[in-house]
Amino acid sequence: MELLKKLGQFILMQIAILGFLIAAPALFLAVPFVMIANGADSDTMRGVAIIFLFAGPLVSAFWTMIVCMVRRVKRMTNGNPHAYKCSVQGSFAAFGWMLYGFFGTLVAEVAFVLLAQVVNLTPVVWFAAAPFVVFSPLLLLWAWRRLASRGRACVAW
Repeated sequence: MELLKKLGQFILMQIAILGFLIAAPALFLAVPFVMIANGADSDTMRGVAIIFLFAGPLVSAFWTMIVCMVRRVKRMTNGNPHAYKCSVQGSFAAFGWMLYGFFGTLVAEVAFVLLAQVVNLTPVVWFAAAPFVVFSPLLLLWAWRRLASRGRACVAW
């Protein structure tokens, strides 16, 4: 009976973590501004910023993997997801995208925090820019693919 209780707790914890990772982009945008609008003190906002910075690389790794693997499946199957075959290469690709998202966000956050100390940003500006910093690996990848596709179109023209 104890084993079933522990298994149930484990499953509920995994569901909660997955729910947070899925909802995190919306939470990162909404929660800080709601707190600022309600007049939260600077210590509370500092705590939210620390949570934001610690959760950011994990959330970015999750979303980078999801977006890039969906693109991979579409590219490999020409839009038919049932034709995709699970492979070791796909697992390594997913792991690689997660590492790119995690470490890319970590580097961007360190640069952002150092820049924010030099410029002395207000909480509103800091929290307005922070989601772009957290998802910067995904934004850079999107921009790179967009420029590469335009480059191919120009060459083929």
